[in-house]
Amino acid sequence: MAATTEPAVDAQNAAAAAAAAADANKKKKTKKAVADNVKYAGIENVLPVKLKTSNAKGRHIVAAKDIPAGTLVTVEKAAASIVRNQSFVNICHHCFKPVTIKTQTRPKVDAQGNQVAGQVEKVNVPTHSCTTCKMAAYCSEACQQSHSAEHQVQCAALSEINSISAAHRVSPESLRAVLALIGRRAVDNASNRSEIPEFTDSANAAKPTPFGCVMDLNPNRHYIERDALKEIQAALKEVIALVPESAKIPLSEAVELHCIFSTNQHQLVVNNQQVLAVYPTTALFFHHSCSPNCVYIGENNGIMYVRTMVDVPADADLTISYVEICQPREQRRRDLLLTRHFWCKCRRCSTLLSKSVDRFMDGIQCTSCKNGVMIFEETKEVQDINELMTDISALDKEIQGKYAECESCPAKIEVTKLVDVLKAAITDYGLAHQTLQKGDLDQGRYQLEKFIKDYEDKHILSPYNAYLVNTYITLMRVCSQMGAVDRAIRYNGVVIQRLEGIEGAVPSNYPRLVEYHMSLGDMCLKQAKKKASNRTPLGRSTTRKYLSEAKTSFEAAYKGRSAIYGENSPRALDAKRLFEEAKKEFNAYAKSFEKKVKKPTAPAAPAPAPAPAAPVATTQAQEQTSASA
Repeated sequence: MAATTEPAVDAQNAAAAAAAAADANKKKKTKKAVADNVKYAGIENVLPVKLKTSNAKGRHIVAAKDIPAGTLVTVEKAAASIVRNQSFVNICHHCFKPVTIKTQTRPKVDAQGNQVAGQVEKVNVPTHSCTTCKMAAYCSEACQQSHSAEHQVQCAALSEINSISAAHRVSPESLRAVLALIGRRAVDNASNRSEIPEFTDSANAAKPTPFGCVMDLNPNRHYIERDALKEIQAALKEVIALVPESAKIPLSEAVELHCIFSTNQHQLVVNNQQVLAVYPTTALFFHHSCSPNCVYIGENNGIMYVRTMVDVPADADLTISYVEICQPREQRRRDLLLTRHFWCKCRRCSTLLSKSVDRFMDGIQCTSCKNGVMIFEETKEVQDINELMTDISALDKEIQGKYAECESCPAKIEVTKLVDVLKAAITDYGLAHQTLQKGDLDQGRYQLEKFIKDYEDKHILSPYNAYLVNTYITLMRVCSQMGAVDRAIRYNGVVIQRLEGIEGAVPSNYPRLVEYHMSLGDMCLKQAKKKASNRTPLGRSTTRKYLSEAKTSFEAAYKGRSAIYGENSPRALDAKRLFEEAKKEFNAYAKSFEKKVKKPTAPAAPAPAPAPAAPVATTQAQEQTSASA
């Protein structure tokens, strides 16, 4: 009996020991595997940056030394890119240059896509395009030939992409993005290309980042809803079936590529058209911040540049923003959650609202003191992103039974009532924009100006509230379209004042702010030239004021564009030219009204001195009068 029970006792002891060891391991902080940056280390030899990796931040990039605003910190050519649907036939799918158009006759089709017997129609099509799939446009025959290796992998699938997309309710852009990545993979494999990227500080020398770097990106697949994932899998299965055998990949890898592209893509404006692309180095190392110190810009050749907007000290993280930062904190966080699948915990978003610039951009004014803004500190800390992805209203539940307090007086108000005020403002704001979308500029302008009267003049929203600032931005554009330039100039000035009025709202040389300076300078210069013939005192004063504003605005725009695009970039040089023109016009106009100073005439010859008179007594007052005379 002893022989049969001893092994049981030993087994129990072993199980207990294993359980104890497991508990001990749970209590210990296990170190996460730290990513290896050796593959990307070459960038440190070319640009003033250092690559870092830590358990807290993962991969990130820092300044190797103190670097001034406008410093180039990354140049990257996309691993894969697609032209967006609305820009599909406007730019080359290889180099992104504008395409030429020709007129072509084809059979007419009805709304269902069926040919109408005996009828033809004339359509404008790109001069150079793929005649097989009709889904790729080019600027030249040379560009079409250069892209042929990648396009041959995609062509058959692109022919059916719209029907596959419609059948499975999946965006055709997301399917084209996967095909673009498959094309890059096939070309790299065919040439036995190394996975190590070649870094440069010159656009002309830049090569597409290797496909191997794409696979280093986080796909965040687990954030996609199960039903949506099934549709994506079904659509990609049909797409892969049309890919040549030599380039086929497993369905699981295709799904992963879809997730990688959707999570890590950057949208660029290239030659005034929209392009989606994945830049692995930038996506891996440049973290998001709602107070970024860098900006990424897509140039006309599709190359991405990252430059510093502000002076950055050595060892400071280099960051960019994935969302528009001129909006309320909660909106920024929700946008990032839905598009990038993370809850923003940058310094700006983590700072208490009462101590953050966001209190003004979110701001609803106190009805008691008409001065302070109402503050409600969010207490919900997001731990489970999956919970929010499935139920975004979880954040709304947090405000029930809570109160907001005025920063300047003891007044309190239920947060739900504040939300009602904000909802009313958003509704009125949306109605005005719906009117504009219908093409009714007069009524839209009236509604927007009424919005300012109702919510700013009555002290309901903070003057720096994001909805008010955006209202002024829209009014600026509407008035310019309507020819009400003086009013557009006024609104443009308000926008700049609001964005610059609070430290930390936007960084120096923020692109949108720079372009508002540019538009103000442009309107002021044109309006000054128009009013220059008015020689009345009021006319002269107005002209001089506009010329002065044009000069100041173009100078700010030149400084900002130099930092964003480079001092010798076409955009910076254009701003510099306009600054010089405005300065010249201002000086010439001022000089034309200077009073001409008469030259002093030669003094007349002194008259002969009269004979001395007999001395008389004088008083002290007379002596002072004589001396002063």
